[in-house]
Amino acid sequence: MLSCASQPMYANEILRVASGETMHPGGPQLTRRLLELCDLPFDARILDLGCGAGATVSGLVKAGFEYTLGLDRLEILLSKGQDQHPQAPLACGLGGLLPIANDQLDAILVECSLAAMANFEQVIKEIQRVLRSGGKLAVSDLYARKPEGIPALQALPLSSGLAQVLSHPELINSLQHHGFKTLVWEDHSESLKEMTGQIISTHGSISNFWRQTEPAADTLDIQIAVSKARLGYYILIAQKV
Repeated sequence: MLSCASQPMYANEILRVASGETMHPGGPQLTRRLLELCDLPFDARILDLGCGAGATVSGLVKAGFEYTLGLDRLEILLSKGQDQHPQAPLACGLGGLLPIANDQLDAILVECSLAAMANFEQVIKEIQRVLRSGGKLAVSDLYARKPEGIPALQALPLSSGLAQVLSHPELINSLQHHGFKTLVWEDHSESLKEMTGQIISTHGSISNFWRQTEPAADTLDIQIAVSKARLGYYILIAQKV
């Protein structure tokens, strides 16, 4: 299995305590919204990319989806997932080099992990390669509501999960460039606010949270970057054309 030299923020137990097992804004409710919008049959071939400990994959299996796989690059999360969700098929792999043949999948879920991947363009290229024609890409993630703040985010450590955050137009244009048509875009920034409130309630302040999850970074730099970019949260459904 693969692991990384520096543990990313989303692998930190501190985040799970504040945000729940899915470790993303909106929790299972937002996952259900993505699946509802995709309108997939139970025999659809589905990949959860950046699956973490497999909470979504486990939910898909329990819901009756027959062909589901979770992929993540971190051994620590996959091991935890295998203990917690033994019925969930999980494997190790990288978003930029998917261990899947061309034109195999009906849908790919990427929940709050696309912005944390090192090479956005390469990941989208790989997603396009393994989806069949007409296949769906379902994303929930952070985005910059103020594009002028993106350079400050890009200066942060990749482990923060913020260095690859893009603006709405950048996301849509990149997907179009790689052969996708965007079908749905919804702003769910309220879910991000709610999760921020949970973090503050659990850790006392955002500064305390960042100090524990990113000890090598300057917490003030992170807070300034987040403020400049005015982070929001979205869900998106795109179709391979």
